[in-house]
Amino acid sequence: MSPESGSGSDPHRKERSAQIHSADVSETLFSTGPGVGAGAGPGAGPGAGVGAGDRLAEAVEVMARIRRDGEWEAAQTHASLLPYLLEESWELVDAVVDGDRDELVSELGDLLLQVLFHAAIGEERAEGAFDIHDVAGALLDKLRRRAPYWFTADGAVGLDAAEQDRLWQEAKAAERAGRPPRGVVDGIPWDMPALALGQKVLARARSAGVPDELVPAQMTVIHVDPAGLFHEHTAGRRDDGPGAESESGSAEVAYRQVVRTFARDLREAESRLDVAAADASAADWHAAWPARPA
Repeated sequence: MSPESGSGSDPHRKERSAQIHSADVSETLFSTGPGVGAGAGPGAGPGAGVGAGDRLAEAVEVMARIRRDGEWEAAQTHASLLPYLLEESWELVDAVVDGDRDELVSELGDLLLQVLFHAAIGEERAEGAFDIHDVAGALLDKLRRRAPYWFTADGAVGLDAAEQDRLWQEAKAAERAGRPPRGVVDGIPWDMPALALGQKVLARARSAGVPDELVPAQMTVIHVDPAGLFHEHTAGRRDDGPGAESESGSAEVAYRQVVRTFARDLREAESRLDVAAADASAADWHAAWPARPA
């Protein structure tokens, strides 16, 4: 991304004092209003004279200009940016694993760019427009609902991790009051990488009390031969259902199928329960679990 250099402003673009405040308007997160930073004068480009403490404000301002003036950038949509968001996320994972401080900072910056880019696009929506201030506000609102103690003088004093998690989950459940109950695997993003998807589905299943013996071996043990082919048969174990006899040649594709098959069985079993999934016993899950073909 290479924004054009130069000066000037769009007279048709409404100037906005970009101050983000918390709900009690007691704290300003950042400001991109006129005159931010010392030394900014007539004709100065975005960010001119911005101090070190206002780098986030400068990034917001520059991103607005990039979106407005960049030919490629102006053509992008939320959907067209998704591949870049995924790629940057995995590059951040690499930086964390490598432990390289400079790379970590750089990759976090690339992710921040994606957030600012989507927010800039959001400003142009014909209906339901939003900007970076709405994004920050949504975060603060969620924290106030689920962890209000962080907005008090004492903070989390006297609250251990378990208690904080309990309060978070209670607040989350309260937000869903009046809505139809959510299924065990509802709300999972199914396009995430296969291993991450499997981990998420397993976590949901175990949180719901699904007994370990109902989890197929292929969900927990993955075999890849020297040629790199994923084998869904596990030596010495029973056939664990549809798809277990096939070799796709792709570990990603094959394991994803295993996960989706398990998730389908989990949904079917949940629909057969006589009680809510959260109240089901191991015996309830066994009785409701779909029969496997011989």
